[in-house]
Amino acid sequence: MYKRKSMKLGRIFGDLLSRLPVLGRFFRGIQSRYRQFRLHNQEQKDHHCRDTTARHKRPFSLFFYYDLLPQSPVTMVTGSSAETRSDRKLVERIIAAYTLSSAETKELGGPIWSSITTKSKDVHDALISGDVLTVTDLLRYPAQSNILYGFDMVFKENAHRKRADPQAGKISAQLAHDNLVRLAETIGAIRTYLPEVDFQERAWNPEQLITNIEETVGFTLQFPNTIPEEYGIQSSRGVVCTRAVQALYQAWRLTQLKPFVQGEKTLEIGAGLGRTAFFAYLFGLTDYTIIDLPLANVAQAYFLGTSLGEEQIVLHGEPADGHSRIRVENPTWFHSTKNHFNIALNCDSMVEIGIEDVENYWRKLIQQADLFMSINHEAQSFRVTDLPKRLKVAPRCLRSLHPLRKGYVEELFFLADIPATHTKSFQG
Repeated sequence: MYKRKSMKLGRIFGDLLSRLPVLGRFFRGIQSRYRQFRLHNQEQKDHHCRDTTARHKRPFSLFFYYDLLPQSPVTMVTGSSAETRSDRKLVERIIAAYTLSSAETKELGGPIWSSITTKSKDVHDALISGDVLTVTDLLRYPAQSNILYGFDMVFKENAHRKRADPQAGKISAQLAHDNLVRLAETIGAIRTYLPEVDFQERAWNPEQLITNIEETVGFTLQFPNTIPEEYGIQSSRGVVCTRAVQALYQAWRLTQLKPFVQGEKTLEIGAGLGRTAFFAYLFGLTDYTIIDLPLANVAQAYFLGTSLGEEQIVLHGEPADGHSRIRVENPTWFHSTKNHFNIALNCDSMVEIGIEDVENYWRKLIQQADLFMSINHEAQSFRVTDLPKRLKVAPRCLRSLHPLRKGYVEELFFLADIPATHTKSFQG
């Protein structure tokens, strides 16, 4: 504490001296060399802290140095929150929806997702057979299968690796903690950290961060722990994992877009576990539709049904009663619906399906959505930002780097800008 104060006073004194007409240039030179020395010293420190083994390296996705983050309280979810409630009726609904949906869905989204789907043949077989007990067990304990492979972190292959690696849980907690800090900064819950100074207070304790975030968003957060063997940081609101923090950010961004459109009907293409829909519901976005492959719909329906209550979701083949609920549907339903959506979202999947399928999604969005938000990386054969040019349309676009995920780009496409003459040309 005394060292920090003395360094602050020294910096203030140095700044004053640097403003003197005669000595200013001299002291500015000293300050510049001192900054270079500190930067070199930090680089050397980072170099000596690195370990040659992969398991001890600093996670590549962290924004902050290890010594800046306070100790991340590592916690593993040991049981599913769904175990304490009766979920038989929900599972029966899921089986019925999957049986109908899988028969209708022929295209699985390109070679990547076709390959991923083959890893879950045992889950598919259990669902088609209508074995309620087996399906319930698979949904409650996804680490024993690959049902979440491709869109969440707890699946058979990854679970085996983490059990054998004592550092895996620590890394997961640090990533979640790092993301929580970035989220709090992004939404204005805490002051942004300025790396150019070292006297700034950092209120980065996880519990304090959550309190500050709750004060900013205006409601009490919840982090449902439906997945045993999921790692994160312990909090009074549940174990906080990286995916949950990113979903909370995405839901917050959706609420920011409401002033730009005339309504709140929200569509998410490729919804992962359904966490963004969950947090969007807490924000008040209850008219929400998820579009994904049938097997992903299974996981989404179970997570949302156990977290929000099964009465808050509508599954494939079930009639809508006019009330605002989260609808969980497949691509075939999406391409045939006449529903209009005010805001559409895709996170981390559009560039991983076939280009023809992506263009078909875009044609449908151009016809039936006002605003499209994309959060995707650019490491595949095409980029989302190139799609309007491919389709010969030119909506306004706002592009920025994603604040929580390194290597990801966030883009807003104002599809309502596109003239009706263009949208008619996409109609089949």
